[in-house]
Amino acid sequence: MSELYKYSQFNIVAREDKDKVLLYNTRSLNYMYLDKCDFDDINGKSCIDLGDVPVWMADKGFIVPVSTDEIQKIKDEVQEHLEEADFMFVSIFLTLACNYSCVYCFEKEQLCQTDHMTEEIAEALVDFIRMRCEEQKFTKKVKLKLFGGEPLLNMPIIRFISNRLRSNNIDFSAKLYTNGRLLDRETALTLRELGVTDEVVIPLDGLSKVYSKLKNCREEDFYATVQNIKDVEEILKLELHINVSEASKEDVEPLINLLRDKYKIKSSIKTVNVAPQNTDTVTDYNSISFDEFQKASDILMTKVRLTSIRRTYGCEARHPEYYVVGTKGELYVCEHLIGQEKYIVGNIRNQSGRINRTGTIWDNNRVIDECEDCPLIPICLGQCSSQRYIDNIDCERDKRIESTKKRLIRLIENRARVEEDADRGIC
Repeated sequence: MSELYKYSQFNIVAREDKDKVLLYNTRSLNYMYLDKCDFDDINGKSCIDLGDVPVWMADKGFIVPVSTDEIQKIKDEVQEHLEEADFMFVSIFLTLACNYSCVYCFEKEQLCQTDHMTEEIAEALVDFIRMRCEEQKFTKKVKLKLFGGEPLLNMPIIRFISNRLRSNNIDFSAKLYTNGRLLDRETALTLRELGVTDEVVIPLDGLSKVYSKLKNCREEDFYATVQNIKDVEEILKLELHINVSEASKEDVEPLINLLRDKYKIKSSIKTVNVAPQNTDTVTDYNSISFDEFQKASDILMTKVRLTSIRRTYGCEARHPEYYVVGTKGELYVCEHLIGQEKYIVGNIRNQSGRINRTGTIWDNNRVIDECEDCPLIPICLGQCSSQRYIDNIDCERDKRIESTKKRLIRLIENRARVEEDADRGIC
């Protein structure tokens, strides 16, 4: 007798007609059109004889051995990934000052025109990183994320931290979050020299009129920022975020067209739902339904060729060596909690060890257990813990499943077009 199998709990039927079923498995990331009769042989069944169905169904993960605990498998894979990710994450808030005042900013109540990280705190930060590196003997680069406010308002501390890490022989790379207004060519060249070789993330809130309204700036600032993007994208790796809100949703398509067609900007673009991190910052300008956000995302999907759907291993805040450092050296578990005293878990000046996440909302096992009946858990892993547990934002699971189906179908269509272009000799 052949080994007994069961239908995977991570299967999603993405499309179905009378003859064919498009089946997708979120753990293996495999998908295939099955004959309806083959699908009926496995659908929902908990006792499948492998001799009665094609072996490739098991190879692709659509069926798994009866003895398999699929949830435990996900936990084990996530833990293995965390152990292999032998490096340290540090999100650094260089300043809470900003040249804009965005209506949706989760730091709104914390913004301060004079609150910059000092050299004293920066030195303590480098000492903290050095101690963790010496103790853990990381084999990979330390990954920094540079935040504000607007981090480019504190360029001297970016230079200070970079130079001090290098003088301590600490290998690192940095990612920067900036509104882009101050990012001219000279600054971009300096940032690259200082180790900002990962993505530079720049948000855009619609076209000039909406942009200026949401950021409390001039319309001219929008055009200056877009020109900066054009000027520096060959120096730095840029990732452009189109912030989708009630105010900006109608601007998504014309903004993409402006970037691609008029300015010939080639950097990657993604749509972002500006979900407020503190409920008191909710306004008509930034609240948007999941359905409306998906409409905007669908527009982007028609403009770019989706080439893959990825697994996730949870947000960085669940990594055992992830630290968020405020301007005064205070430590947080998550960057969305910056400036909120009740979420401070220590200070770099008197802490040398890792932050305990076991049993907390940043414990992957806890999150997986609470999502164990959702087929999206391998490609979602519970979304953002702060949004889910602190801000109580509903993940709207059913809508996310439908969105995943759309993405898969778009992926298949894009791959078919790539193959057609290759057959016709089009690069």
